[in-house]
Amino acid sequence: MSNARFSMRGPSLVAALFGRIDANNAEDVEQGIRDALAAHVEEGLVLDLDDLTYVSSAGLRVFLRLARQVGQFSIENASSGVYEVLEMTGFTDMFDVSKAYRRVSIDGCAVVGRGAKGAVYRLNPETIVKVIYDTDGDTLEDIKRERVLARTAFVAGIPTAISYDVVRVGEGFGAVYELLNASTLADLIATGAWPVSQAAVAMADIMAQMHGTHVSTGDMPSARGIQLDDFALLDGFLDDGTYRRIHALVADLPEDDLLIHGDYHAGNIMVQNGEPLLIDMDTLAYGNPVLELGPVYNAYVGFGEIDHSIAEKYLGFSYETSVELWEVMADRYAQKRGLDLADVLRKAEFMGRVRQVRRLVAHGQQDTDHAKLVLERCLGRISELLEEIGSLGL
Repeated sequence: MSNARFSMRGPSLVAALFGRIDANNAEDVEQGIRDALAAHVEEGLVLDLDDLTYVSSAGLRVFLRLARQVGQFSIENASSGVYEVLEMTGFTDMFDVSKAYRRVSIDGCAVVGRGAKGAVYRLNPETIVKVIYDTDGDTLEDIKRERVLARTAFVAGIPTAISYDVVRVGEGFGAVYELLNASTLADLIATGAWPVSQAAVAMADIMAQMHGTHVSTGDMPSARGIQLDDFALLDGFLDDGTYRRIHALVADLPEDDLLIHGDYHAGNIMVQNGEPLLIDMDTLAYGNPVLELGPVYNAYVGFGEIDHSIAEKYLGFSYETSVELWEVMADRYAQKRGLDLADVLRKAEFMGRVRQVRRLVAHGQQDTDHAKLVLERCLGRISELLEEIGSLGL
């Protein structure tokens, strides 16, 4: 059939319609979709109208008959003209119908920052767009989830940038933010516009604020659960005694209902008119703050320890600056939360070292020359720190 392309989205069949559907081809279109439904025995049907330019009353009758056949039915990406027809005929009242998203191009756009799950581009002096990497084929749901999490953090009082639009970017989706002439904190550090001491204090204060914020555990995943799943990769790589001790320390962490960012670094903080704002919220979780400090330690100390150029490549400033930032940040953070600095440093390093080992194993990189040096250093420090740490909680 020439007017539909089919794909799967979970338990639903997605029929992407294109061109025109009118009295001349409505019957063929309907039969093609029915054949596809019969072949897959699907629970739902999604009509994607992104490339549909016109639908007549004959086409609308096809939509109605198909809707009655399936358990779940929805229409998405309807152009303004097609959406108006659907609205006038009552489809928007009867079914889940959404308009098409505005398209933008990131060709030639400067990369503002990169996170664990996406990258941020500057579209123009006033706006940026966060594009999530397509790892599961459904970036729209990822974008929607991040917007919900960002609003959760914003309502809780965390300085958070809120997107005002969702757009199509290539085959995926992005969230648009209005941040006039804003720069990442990493860029401000690299250019010297913000001294290390000022940047470190700002980062420590936001982190301490997050770790003092109680959240609903039903709104986001458990950071401890994520960590335990990740560390399971080390079972069989580490000796059994070491693995069991690490697992027990993490498993014994309390399930605190405190906000964890999950990817906290200077590239994920925009500064607008002197105010730092978090922009990368798709990794939010809840748990004990030590689960945040391990990755932060890695970002500024661990990853660049053997090869200092890594810090400049990913952060934009020298390793010496990176270490200084961490030291000032950790000291300020401990003061803000009334914690012992030495305890914070030990536990952050321990979690960071274990995560470094897990990262190398997960990517199958443990046999490279660089990885061997990293593993030697990390495994040695993990062994030493295991003798110093009775529990991980902060």
